[in-house]
Parts: sequence; C-alpha cells; structure tokens
Amino acid sequence: MTMRLETVEKGLVERLKAASQKQQRSAVRVACELAFQAVDMPLVVDSLEQLRRGEKFTIGQISALENLAAKLDEQYFELQDGLDDEQNLDVNALQLFSQARAVSALSLAGGENSFMSAAEAIYEASSAVDDGSSIFEAVLLVLLEP
Repeated sequence: MTMRLETVEKGLVERLKAASQKQQRSAVRVACELAFQAVDMPLVVDSLEQLRRGEKFTIGQISALENLAAKLDEQYFELQDGLDDEQNLDVNALQLFSQARAVSALSLAGGENSFMSAAEAIYEASSAVDDGSSIFEAVLLVLLEP
C-alpha cells in the first residue's frame, strides 16, 4: 500500500523510515509548526505547545482535534458546493481547507508514536500550505540531525 506522502516525496519517506522515533517526532513537530504559523484557536495553540514539549495528547484531545478538522472540512465543502462550475474558491474556502489539514496533522502528531502516523501528519501539514516543499525541506533537515 502506497502512503500519501510517498506519492509526493518518496525520498523523505525513506529517510523517515530510517529515522529514530525521536527524530520522527521532531520532524512532525516542525511540520505542524510550519503549518500553523497564523492560527489563533485555543485548542490548537495549547496542543501545539504540548507537542513542542514532547507530550502525547489525551484521547479526548485527539478527538476534539479530529472533530475540529471535520467541522472545518464540512464548512469548506459547503462553500465549495455553493459555487457555480465557473466560480473559483475564495480565500475563505481555501483557508478552511488549509486549517482542516493543519488540525488533522496536529491530531496525528499528538497520537501514537509510529512511522505511519508521522508520515500522515507530515503529508497533512504539507497540504495545509501553498508550497509543501518548504515543509519537506524543514523535515529533511530535522531527520539529518543526529
């Protein structure tokens, strides 16, 4: 089974596989920090700070993040469904999509310490920004650290 991250950055996946669990967590933290550069939601801010401290999230916290991502996705799809075929998505819709991806990355990052969770979190974070390569580059730098 091909992972989503593998479809866009195969070399990164190989490095992530070879990395220690500590390096994987650091890589995910960097990806989430870059995805959340201008977010002011208390749940997100608190969770991101907890991730920076290396703490795992509670089941309730992960659930709250997943619910927030689903709510943002729902709002995005409602805006998208309301457009005519010739209309483009507006800035608000794109912001909702980006926020949903970033929140999803954070919920994955604060859960189990596994290669699959790390890869999915990095993929989601890269989908939250205009240029995912900036996240991939930052993650690679973290993975190259001893």
